[in-house]
Amino acid sequence: MKILMADDHAVVRQGYLSLLGALIKDVEVIEAGSGTDAVLLFIQQQPDVVVLDINMPDMSGIDACRQIRNRDPDARVLMFSMYEEPGMIREALAAGASGYLSKASSPDLMVEALSRVAAGESFIDPAVSRSVERLAPRGGAGAAGAGIAADSAAVLQGLPAREREIADRLLEGKSNQIIAEELGISAKTVANRATVIRQKFGVTSTAEMVRKVLQS
Repeated sequence: MKILMADDHAVVRQGYLSLLGALIKDVEVIEAGSGTDAVLLFIQQQPDVVVLDINMPDMSGIDACRQIRNRDPDARVLMFSMYEEPGMIREALAAGASGYLSKASSPDLMVEALSRVAAGESFIDPAVSRSVERLAPRGGAGAAGAGIAADSAAVLQGLPAREREIADRLLEGKSNQIIAEELGISAKTVANRATVIRQKFGVTSTAEMVRKVLQS
């Protein structure tokens, strides 16, 4: 796996370079110290996953994500930030990020996030997924006022009970296998239901569904 990691702190980059080298087999980590460097290195190196800090000099990680995705709509971007505010998560996902990971997360969780995003899945750190849940209440007239678009609120409220259980867990960034284990059903059943849920939202990926739910 080739990973481009952009962070303006060299100590952070070096720390994760060593960490990922120890945890992931056959990994190559490319370092960028700014958002501009991240975009240029993405063009040159074509990594499997781009890991972007949000707060960087001369170009934020969100702006870098937007530029990378404009150049390559299939680019896999994982935002890696100390920020856990719903507005920041919303902006990052709207820019095209496939995942959002808190800098307070464990190394194992980072490996999981990288693997999921590289495989074309979405990932939202459980530590920040509560922000998504707060923007996606289970019902009532206050849904749109809480930050969730009215059409998305209607879709969520209209889902059958089992689909709503799966949708809630998808919004938390959980994998099909984890959802299957929690609900006592097969991963294939979860995958099939997830496809139906995404169709109801009018999207083709879980990341798009999350962005639509967070749309203000």
